[in-house]
Formats: sequence, C-alpha cells, structure tokens
Amino acid sequence: MVRCGAVCAGLALGCAPAAAEDRGSALEMARAEIGIGGYRHGANFHPLGDRLTFPIRPPGVVIDGQEEDGTNDAQLIYRSRPLAILLKPRLAAKAQVSLEGRTSFASLGAEWRQHLLRDRLYVQGGIGVAIHDGYRFTPDPFAPGITRDEALRRYDIYRRRVSFGSQVLFNPNASVGVRLDRRWAAELSWEHFSHRQIFGEQNPGIDLLGLRIVRTLGR
Repeated sequence: MVRCGAVCAGLALGCAPAAAEDRGSALEMARAEIGIGGYRHGANFHPLGDRLTFPIRPPGVVIDGQEEDGTNDAQLIYRSRPLAILLKPRLAAKAQVSLEGRTSFASLGAEWRQHLLRDRLYVQGGIGVAIHDGYRFTPDPFAPGITRDEALRRYDIYRRRVSFGSQVLFNPNASVGVRLDRRWAAELSWEHFSHRQIFGEQNPGIDLLGLRIVRTLGR
C-alpha cells in the first residue's frame, strides 16, 4: 500500500505541470487578440482560383478592375474572445489601410478557428461586412463638355482607382496561424472584398494576401 501510494503521488506530481500547462494554453486561446500585418493589395489570388500573381503594369496601361493591383497595405485587427454561440466565433474588427493612396477598408465580422497539432497550428475562416473610402464608380475622363484640367484629374483617378460598384462590400477571409509561444502567433492571411453583384453589375472585387503578427491580450 505504501509503494502504491508513493507511485500514485509521483504520477500526480508528474502530470500536474502538463495539466497546468494545458489549462494555461486553453486560457490564453480564450482571450482577446490584437494584430498588425502587411499585405499585397490586389494579389490576384483566390483559394478557389488557379493563380497567384503580383502584377506590375507597364506605365500607361489600365486594366479594368486591376487599377490598384500590386500596391501595399497595412492591417490592424482586433478579435474578441470566443463567444459561447454558433461554434464559438470571435468577433473581428479590421482596418485595412492603403499605404499608396488607394482604397482603404474597415470591416466587422466573425471568424471561426480550428486548432491542430496540440494547438501549435490553427486554421481560420470568417466573413464580414466592409465599407471603404474609394469609389463606387470613378468619374468618366472622356465625358463631353469638361475642361482639359478636369479631364486630366479624372484620368488620374481612372487609371489608379477601382470602381467597386458599392460602398458596402462583403469580406470573406481565411488564415493559417503558427503559435510562436503562449502570447504570440504569426498568420498567413487572405482577405477578399466584393459584393457578389448583389448591389449591381459592377463588381471587380479585390484579393489581398499578407502576413500578420498577433498578440493575445491579458496579464
């Protein structure tokens, strides 16, 4: 009986750190997060597509729907702790800011996460609603009756900015995260903005691909 008691006590002590670590890991994953990232704006990438390019257009060449492709963004993100409903999503608020004077986005949505490899890796998908500071329709530089200066101003907009067809867009997104430690994670992220022709026929959409660093909040 003494030997059995000693063995059981030893096993309990040996398992205690692992159990505490598991509880600590679960506690960290249940907290809110903030993150910052860098993105390629207009990457011509879609998970259901068949290409990944980072186009650089020759000077003077304008391709409808690709006027902003190949530029750069910064992203700020806040995620809530998981909610106790609908498969435990996190609410996510994002600011996608163009660093080159193109279209910037602000979105609010929900993201669902699945952990893998003992929580060292996770995959995530989400959907949100976004607004932007760009154009529903860029002004026509070839409209009759406008001055030369106005035509040049409009043409500069026409060749540099996308006509999204709506100020309200949907924001499907996905990411793969690697946990660096209990506080920090790195994510490869895809963001898409379009309205699926719900608000009109004009709907070029845009894809963004980037990396972000995420920190778990709390003490």
